[in-house]
Amino acid sequence: MKIRLFMTLAFLVFAGTGVLAQTGGAAAGQVPKMKVAIIDVLSFRDQVTELKAKYDKLQTEFAPRYQQLESMQAKLAAQEKTLSGNTSLSPQQAAKLTEDFEAGKKEYQRMLEDSQVTARTREQEETEAIYDKLSKFLDQYCIKYGITSVFDARRLQETNLVVFAAEKANITDDFIKEYNKANTGAPAGKP
Repeated sequence: MKIRLFMTLAFLVFAGTGVLAQTGGAAAGQVPKMKVAIIDVLSFRDQVTELKAKYDKLQTEFAPRYQQLESMQAKLAAQEKTLSGNTSLSPQQAAKLTEDFEAGKKEYQRMLEDSQVTARTREQEETEAIYDKLSKFLDQYCIKYGITSVFDARRLQETNLVVFAAEKANITDDFIKEYNKANTGAPAGKP
């Protein structure tokens, strides 16, 4: 805990000195304001119009595969229940069912891993250009509003780096509203 606090303070001091070093035109003795904001990047997926359309498309594309995986999982659960709860099976029946169960587990695991790799690849193909646009738009947004540092809300929450942040530091809703307004109907890059 002390190490995290120390690292956070060290980062803020370092970031602050970087901001001071960039203000060559400022009068001597005048300290520029450091304006920090928080944004919830995971909200983009559901609230940025372009991204939502891409994720809905991917959800539709992968729905049959997910249903197949769920079906396989249900079959495996039924086989496992039969194996563990049925003492009336002959040794040959139990061996056959165990063999089928193990083969099914391997097939399920292989299909799950293949699906995950394919889904990640397709997600990157569909969304990379939009995330690039979002990054550039965030840069412009920060310049427009004089924001010097932006932190991802979820990562801050997971790491417990921030003890307190005022609600007005969260720019997620305003940023998404401005982005959607500026990019309504705009092509998202790669088809």
